[in-house]
Amino acid sequence: MPFTLSHAVLAPPLAKLSGQRLPIAALAIGTMLPDLHRLFTLRHDPTPHLWSALLYPNLLLGLVFCALWYLLYRPALYRFVGVHHPLNLNTIKSVLGFVCGLILALLIGNATHLIWDGLTHHDFRSFAFQDFLAQSVQLGTGIYPMHRILQIGSSILALPFLLWMSLHYYKKHQQIKPVSIKVRGYAVGLITLSVALGCFSHWDYARHIPDALWQEELYYFTGRAINEFSQGALLMFSLGCLLFLFLDRQRQMK
Repeated sequence: MPFTLSHAVLAPPLAKLSGQRLPIAALAIGTMLPDLHRLFTLRHDPTPHLWSALLYPNLLLGLVFCALWYLLYRPALYRFVGVHHPLNLNTIKSVLGFVCGLILALLIGNATHLIWDGLTHHDFRSFAFQDFLAQSVQLGTGIYPMHRILQIGSSILALPFLLWMSLHYYKKHQQIKPVSIKVRGYAVGLITLSVALGCFSHWDYARHIPDALWQEELYYFTGRAINEFSQGALLMFSLGCLLFLFLDRQRQMK
C-alpha cells in the first residue's frame, strides 16, 4: 500500500500499446485496484489480491472510482491546472465503446498489479522465484528480506517515470488560455486544506502507536499512516471538487 501509486506507471505504455483505445485513467485505476479497498476499511482482507476477485469486488470498485474520476476529479483538476482534453462522447456508439474500453482497461490494469505483486511479495501472492524472494540481503548494518527490497525499490524507481509522463501529458494538452486567478486561488486553498486534514488524520493515528512498536513493524505502520493521510486528504479534496463544480456551473469561477 505505501507505494500503490507506483503501479500506475504501467498505464501510459499500456494505453499506447492499445492505440489509445483503452482510457489511460481507467488503466491507472485498474493498476491500483487491489489496494484501493484499504481506503475504506481497517480490516486486512487479502481477497482483492486474488485472481478470483478480478470481477468482484475489484471491477465494481474500479467502476466506482472511474465514476468519481470522470464526473468529479477530472473536470475540477483540469480546470485547476488548465488542461483541455475532451472525451468526445457525442454519440451512443462512442459512449458504449468508451464504457467497454473502461471495463477492459480496469481488468488489464488489475492483472498487472497482481503480476507485479506476485513477483515482489513472498506470501500468498507470489507465483515464482519463492526461494529468491525469501533470501535476506545485508544493506549497511541492517538485514532485509529480498522481497521487501524489491517492493520498495521497484516502487521508488517507478515514481520519477510517473512524474515525467504526467508532465508530458500536461504539456501536450495544456490550454492556451491561462487559468484565472480565482480558480488558481481556489485550487491552492483546497490543496492546502486537503493536506492539512490528511496530516491531522496521520497524527491522530500515529499518536496511539508506541515508537518501539512502530520501529518493529515499520513497513506496516508506514503503510497505515499513508492510508490514514490519504483518507483525510481525499475526503476534503472530494468535497472541495464538488463545491468547485457547483460554483463553476453557476459561473462564479470565471
